[in-house]
Amino acid sequence: MVTLLAGMILALILPRVSLAPKRIVVERALSGIRQAFSESGSRARAGGKACRLELLPEASVLKLSLISDRLSREWQPSIQMPAEKNGSPLLNSQDSYQLSQEIQWLNYEQAYDSEGKISFSFFPDGQCSGPPIEFELKKRRFRLQVDNISGRADIVELQ
Repeated sequence: MVTLLAGMILALILPRVSLAPKRIVVERALSGIRQAFSESGSRARAGGKACRLELLPEASVLKLSLISDRLSREWQPSIQMPAEKNGSPLLNSQDSYQLSQEIQWLNYEQAYDSEGKISFSFFPDGQCSGPPIEFELKKRRFRLQVDNISGRADIVELQ
């Protein structure tokens, strides 16, 4: 009787336990994307300069850079940030986010802008722009879309 009961409990628990590593990989990858978007928006708001987050799909990297345009110079934060040697307290020369290599970017050809880049722009007032893009991770399909008002990365699992 005890053996039968233990077997039934294992039959219920084992499938969930075996899916845990896959779920951890997916959650870690999605968390990395959300972190890159969150930090980029925060840097634009804190420094008063527009930032661009460029997706390099072949390398699965998000690269951050400043946008030098008139809009980003009109607004200045109330707290003066100390200037660094390179003149930008917001960015280092190595500012990029390495995403999971298991992400397969799908249909990204439509997401290229007029400059031939897949980029998301973050503005000092909190707004953001960028194309929706789909990707696959561990045989699950997702759509990444940026919220234009808050700059938050909305990631939705597709069926």
